[in-house]
Amino acid sequence: MRLNHILVLVISLCSASVFGWGQNYNVGDVISNNASGTQGDYHVEYWKDGGSGTMTLGEGCNFSCQWGQVNNILFRKGVRPGSRDEVIVYDADYNPQGNSYLSIYGWFEDPLVEYYIIESWGSWKPPNDKRSKGTFSSDGGTYDIYQNSRTGASIKGNTTFQQYWSVRQQKTTSGTITCANHFKAWENAGMKIGRFYEVSFNVEAYQSPGGQANVNVSIGSGVVHTDGTTGDFNRSEMYRITSPINIFTPATMYNALGRKLTGMSDRVVPCKHSVLIGIPNKAGGVYFSIPEQR
Repeated sequence: MRLNHILVLVISLCSASVFGWGQNYNVGDVISNNASGTQGDYHVEYWKDGGSGTMTLGEGCNFSCQWGQVNNILFRKGVRPGSRDEVIVYDADYNPQGNSYLSIYGWFEDPLVEYYIIESWGSWKPPNDKRSKGTFSSDGGTYDIYQNSRTGASIKGNTTFQQYWSVRQQKTTSGTITCANHFKAWENAGMKIGRFYEVSFNVEAYQSPGGQANVNVSIGSGVVHTDGTTGDFNRSEMYRITSPINIFTPATMYNALGRKLTGMSDRVVPCKHSVLIGIPNKAGGVYFSIPEQR
């Protein structure tokens, strides 16, 4: 197999600065009313305009939630302000009734935009506007692009704003989301990217009789090549990671959720950093090398 690039991912899990307002939360805390705050380096937000629901905070970016008879409710956890370089690895037990989304969610400022990267949904596939602005592929999936205008609640109060959407053509509840690919596709479609306000993992329900979700999420950013340059990489290739500290003990690779990476044709050399790796016909993502025990 042809090996092309040598990559190292210098990952800083949610290292972006976080706004300091709101409550400080801990693992195991349960939120049942509108609230905003932080748990370590992560921003947490619970918002609803009717109905009932609870959000239980797990370690890191993980959380679980349940809801019943809601008009609109959002459970989200992520980074503020975030950046275009965020890479999300996730696995969700997602069981909605009626209208619901499993997505990456956030806002841009100047212009004011609410955005979604939709991975799965309930009985209705969003958005209502069927006039796609284009299609692109990322992380093993194909997405349709949409843009619409909405008037209602926003980070700037009740006002009119744009909504941007990447909607996966086929539902999935686990995988990798390279946010930069979506932002670039939107720009190519003439959709302006403003100043980042938030990049979060989001479970949302709209006029739904109920549902529940349990999500494990890892968020990181900063793809760096060993020659010091930054940029995109081709996930159709396989990448070998060589150690910058000359440790050549064979290693086993695990993804950010602790699952062992299988199907590699060669052993990899471990390093002290997490790495970004892609394998043909398998999900790429953020992985960690652990030396094998002899």
